Amino acid sequence: MDKTIAVDSKIGLNVYKPFYKIDWQLNEGYIQFVYGKEIIVLGEMDSYYQIKKHVFSRIGLKYYFMDMDSSSKHNTYIGVFIDANLRQANFSELTVGYVHKFDF
Repeated sequence: MDKTIAVDSKIGLNVYKPFYKIDWQLNEGYIQFVYGKEIIVLGEMDSYYQIKKHVFSRIGLKYYFMDMDSSSKHNTYIGVFIDANLRQANFSELTVGYVHKFDF
């Protein structure tokens, strides 16, 4: 029984991402010390922010426990993925999934 490894990639458009603004301001900002006083400067929400907020990508590998070409209707897989905003990694993901083939 052969096993299958698949490469899965997606690119898309984020429509609603409510906390990305806060994340951007904190991560793109900096801390400044003036006369011993700490001043937090938030990141600017420029055109690069607008583009990066909306462009989504995901790439990863899936390992299927059974061959995808077999006559079996049931298959399970485990996968690892990296989700990103405009090529900058946002988070990594470990998935376990199930596939059912329907006869038409």
